[in-house]
Amino acid sequence: MAERSLTREEGLFVSSVNAALLNEPMPRAVWVLYLIVAALAAAILWSTLAKVDEVTRAEARIVPDGSEQIIASLESGILSAVLVHEGDQVDAGQTLAQLDPTRAEAAQNEGAARYLSLQATAARLRAEAFGLPLKFPPEVEKGQSMVASETEVYEARKRLLDESVASTQRSIGLLAKELHMSQAMAAKGLMSDVEVMRLTRQVNELEAQRNEQIARFRQDASAELARTQADIAQMDEQMVVRKDVMQRTELKSPVRGFVKSIKINTIGGVVPSGAAIMEIVPLGDKIKVEAHISPKDIGFLQLGQSAIIKLNGYDYNLLGGLKGKISYISPDTLGDPDKGAAGAYYRVVIDAERGNIEYKGKPLPVMPGMTAMIDIRTGDRSVLSYLLRPLMKSREALQER
Repeated sequence: MAERSLTREEGLFVSSVNAALLNEPMPRAVWVLYLIVAALAAAILWSTLAKVDEVTRAEARIVPDGSEQIIASLESGILSAVLVHEGDQVDAGQTLAQLDPTRAEAAQNEGAARYLSLQATAARLRAEAFGLPLKFPPEVEKGQSMVASETEVYEARKRLLDESVASTQRSIGLLAKELHMSQAMAAKGLMSDVEVMRLTRQVNELEAQRNEQIARFRQDASAELARTQADIAQMDEQMVVRKDVMQRTELKSPVRGFVKSIKINTIGGVVPSGAAIMEIVPLGDKIKVEAHISPKDIGFLQLGQSAIIKLNGYDYNLLGGLKGKISYISPDTLGDPDKGAAGAYYRVVIDAERGNIEYKGKPLPVMPGMTAMIDIRTGDRSVLSYLLRPLMKSREALQER
């Protein structure tokens, strides 16, 4: 059938219809489709370029910056006072408890009296040994009874020596006169020289006897002085021990920290030697945090790595957390062997940069035993890799036999 050509009127009508179709607006569904495609493209681009932190998260606990200190008494005694309570914060050197000092004080006073007595005796013997005037040290002069006693002994011994020397000196004087007369008579031939020599020998013997009396007196005093000085040296050591025992009746805290527990608090009760009376948890300027890390995460951790400590006792969103660095990673897994791999963990210690949390310019305490969550940044990865992770795991699962 031959095609029929359009008339002029029909051509004008067809042109009008095509123009209307060209000028008709695009349907809304098409615009929505374009927007969805553009959004997906932008999302894929963003997820490819955007990076997020990879974080290892674990529960943790604040631990003391040092070993717990056991407060005990080396000597047994009677508890007379407990000056702190459990949970109190104490400073280094602060007195925590008091033992009855009666016995220690009596021993120290007895030793002090014995020490001063020996010093007084040494002063007297020194004067006798070197022929010096008797003079006591200032601390000895305060004890009038000791000074009087040693002075009396000194004067009595000196008097005996003087009397003995004086007696010998009188004998020497008489013989010297007789010798002088004999020498005069021998010069005239009225007496033999033998008699003169005999008298001379007797005078010399008496003079030697006199000198020996003085030397023996001083020698005996010197020997006794040496023994007394040895006793003083020994007493010095004993006084150090007795003073230490007296000081240790006051039980003091060796460190700044918290009183963890008081094990003996019966006033008037006997405290055995070496028995633990209380425990002190050290509190340093910085804190340590101990965390248990799963073996599957330990490969991403290393010493010096940064961490954020979020204390459970304080609102992290309001107060923030503490920054720290890993200072220790246990060389092997720990845990209960009965639980097997499920109970295994690595012990990780983090040193915090500060020892407190600040709120409105005031420090809030961070105490051992508080719990926390730690976030350890181990790297970064794209958002797309996170989104594809389930798919990759599913792919691995499909490859298993």
